[in-house]
Amino acid sequence: MNLEYSSSTFQCFTFKQVKEINKEIKKNITEKEEVSKAAQNTSKKGDFFHIPCLPLMELIHPWLYKCQQANRDLFGYDIYWDFHLETLNYNVYGENGEYDWHIDANNQNSNKAGVLDIKLTCLLNLSEEPYEGGEFYTITSKPEVKFTTGMGLITTSLIAHKVTPVTKGERITLTYFANGPSWR
Repeated sequence: MNLEYSSSTFQCFTFKQVKEINKEIKKNITEKEEVSKAAQNTSKKGDFFHIPCLPLMELIHPWLYKCQQANRDLFGYDIYWDFHLETLNYNVYGENGEYDWHIDANNQNSNKAGVLDIKLTCLLNLSEEPYEGGEFYTITSKPEVKFTTGMGLITTSLIAHKVTPVTKGERITLTYFANGPSWR
């Protein structure tokens, strides 16, 4: 694991494009996530939804391409990039919404064969209004850039990270978990 590059940020979309992506996402929400199952032993407050990746590909392709490019240039992980098979997480953190320290990993029940692990957590900020709080931290660093509308952020999934409580407004993100062969 390359800890020198535990995370990377980049501007990806305009405000107008973010509005268009949110509109399309709302048409494609398939299910609401049960927070109690997803966030074991940590605080996770907000509304979280699963979205199929395929219907959004035309709109979000620039972001996914930059995620692939960052992996190639910075991380170098073996990743499948099976967008047509994947779902995305749509995360809405209202006031007091947060996600305390955690890592992103497949739980043992969903990965019985041990054939894949989450390598990268790829985030896209889709907030349409300004918000306060909701900062993203990793255990290895503090945020150097404000994670604003249209910005992408990529972090190594096994580096502990958190979203601080939102104190005003609503923080909205889209998450793609880049899977690959099991860690060795």
